[in-house]
Parts: sequence; C-alpha cells; structure tokens
Amino acid sequence: MNFRQRPASPTADATVVADSPLAIILVCTVGGTVIGGLGELVWEWMTTQSWGPRIGPTKLLTMLPSPWPTIVVAAVGAVAGLLLGVIAAHESLSVTVSAERVVLTIQDEQREFACNEVGQVLLARKQLILLDQNGQELTRQDCDLNPRQLVSTFVRHGYSCAEGTPDSTT
Repeated sequence: MNFRQRPASPTADATVVADSPLAIILVCTVGGTVIGGLGELVWEWMTTQSWGPRIGPTKLLTMLPSPWPTIVVAAVGAVAGLLLGVIAAHESLSVTVSAERVVLTIQDEQREFACNEVGQVLLARKQLILLDQNGQELTRQDCDLNPRQLVSTFVRHGYSCAEGTPDSTT
C-alpha cells in the first residue's frame, strides 16, 4: 500500500519530514484494541447495575462464555482503530525540502514551491506557513510534525525559518 506520493522530480539532497504511516496505523490499532477491551469491561459492569442497559448487543454478548465478549469487542475496536489509522496516515502532512523547492504532500495532493518563491517559513500554533519574498502567505497547512526537525531541515537547505505568526515576525 502506498501512503505517500513522491515528488515528481526528487533531488538527491532532498529531506522528507513525515510521520511514519506504519507507526500511525499501529498506534491507532493498538489504541482501538485497548479501548474496545476496556469498553467491554465497563459495559459488562453497567449491565449488572439496576440502572444498566438490557437491550441489543448486551443480550448477545452476555450469551457468550467468557472471555469471548472481551475478545469480540477488542477485535471490533482493533478494526475501528485500523480504519482510523489508515485515514490518519492518508491525511497526514509530508514535507519534502531541497535547495531547489519545497513540496507539501497531503491526501495524495502535492503543492510545490520553488526556492525563489519562498521568502520565509513560519511554524505557528501547529501550522506550517510559507511566505513569499514580500511577506504574503503562499500556503498555510495544519502540521503536527516535529517543529525542531522541520526548522533544522529548512535551515539546512538554506531557507529562513522562524517560529511565530506572520504578524509577530515583522
């Protein structure tokens, strides 16, 4: 499965900053499994209470011998987590930086900016902002990538990079 498109003409010195799709999927799947398993225990406790629910899936789960209800609900949580992880990996931002250009990839769409277009790079409130030579905004993307890694990557490739909003840097 390909989660990221590569830039159309990558250069040898390009650096890609992106979260690992495998790690995203793995964390979401494990989280879904744990939440599903714990959710079943909470659901089981609720059904023993006088005010607890007594309809629908409760009857089915209580008919199964232990530990099957926990296994079934944990498996459902794992599948839900896997689906969430695939969606999150697909929607995560990937930034490719070289001395010639910056390529932003998200949801299989790429936006490419030549180095002479980018005057400054800003990281502000979990957003990556590219400004042109006149200080006008070229793009603004939500960004959960490691800010230190992004700053060092942009600086290493010769871009002016700062943390803060466009208003606070003037």
